[in-house]
Amino acid sequence: MIQARKNILNIFAVINSLVIALSAIFMFQQIFSRRAPVPVPIAVSEPVVVVEVPKPPPPQVAPKPLEIEKVEIKPKATPLPPLPKVVPKPVPKPVEPVVVVKPVEPVAPPKPVPLAKTVMDNFNESSKRNTLGGFTGTFGGTGGFCLESYQKGSSAGAGEDGGSILKLVYNVNNGYAGYYSKLNGIDLTKFRRLTFNVKGAKGGEVFEIELGDGSVASKIDIRDFLPYGASTTWQKISIPLKAFTEVKNWNQMKGNFAIVFEQYLGTPTNSTLYVDNISFEE
Repeated sequence: MIQARKNILNIFAVINSLVIALSAIFMFQQIFSRRAPVPVPIAVSEPVVVVEVPKPPPPQVAPKPLEIEKVEIKPKATPLPPLPKVVPKPVPKPVEPVVVVKPVEPVAPPKPVPLAKTVMDNFNESSKRNTLGGFTGTFGGTGGFCLESYQKGSSAGAGEDGGSILKLVYNVNNGYAGYYSKLNGIDLTKFRRLTFNVKGAKGGEVFEIELGDGSVASKIDIRDFLPYGASTTWQKISIPLKAFTEVKNWNQMKGNFAIVFEQYLGTPTNSTLYVDNISFEE
C-alpha cells in the first residue's frame, strides 16, 4: 500500500512538470510569432513616435496541487497461529483388585479352661470320711430317722463318674432326720457355687440344704432350685454360696454340709434319695 501511494505521487509530479513546461512553451511562442505593425502616416507638424508596448504575458496559473486523501492505514492484525489440538488422554479404567480367597483352615475351638473345683465327697471310697477328711453320718429326732449306705452307680443310675453313690433312706412322719458331712475348716472364699447330683426313688422328694461356718448355719429349701423336688432321673443342682446369707466365715468353714428332711416340708415324708459328687466350684 505504501509503495502504491508513492507511485501515485510520482505520477502527479510528472504531470505537473509537463503542464508547467507546456505553459512556458506556449508563452514564448506567442511572443516571437507576433508581427510588427505597419506605421500609418499622420499629418502632424511633428512626427509622432508610436511606442508599442508589449502586452504582459498572461499570468502563470500554478496547477493546483493534488489533494491526496489521507487514508488511515490500520496495521493488519497478524493472525495467531492455530492452537495445537489437544487430544485428551484416555483415562485408564480402575483396575479391580483381584481378591484371592484362600480356603480358611478350620480352627479348633479353644479348649475350655477347667474351673477350680473341690470335691467334698464323691462316695467312691464308701467310708465315713469325706475327701476333706471330715466325718460323715446321719441324724434324726422326735421319731424321724435317716439311714445311709453306699451303692454302685450302675444299680441306681450313675451320678457323674460312674462310681459309688450315697443312698439315704428316710422317714419323717413324726419329726426330722438327715445326713451331715463336716467341712473340716475349708476355705471357700474363692468358690461361688455348691453343686451335687440328686435323684429320688419316688419323685417329688423335698429337703433342705444346710451350710454352717461353726458359729451359724444357714438353710435353703431345695424347691428354690427344683420347684417340684427331686426327679426320678439324675439332676445336677447348682446353688450360689451367697444364697446362704447367714454364713460369714467363708475362709474357715468349721460347720457342716447337711441334707435335712422335715415333716412340715410335705410329702413324701418317707422315701429314698440318691446323692453324688458334692463339690464347691468357681
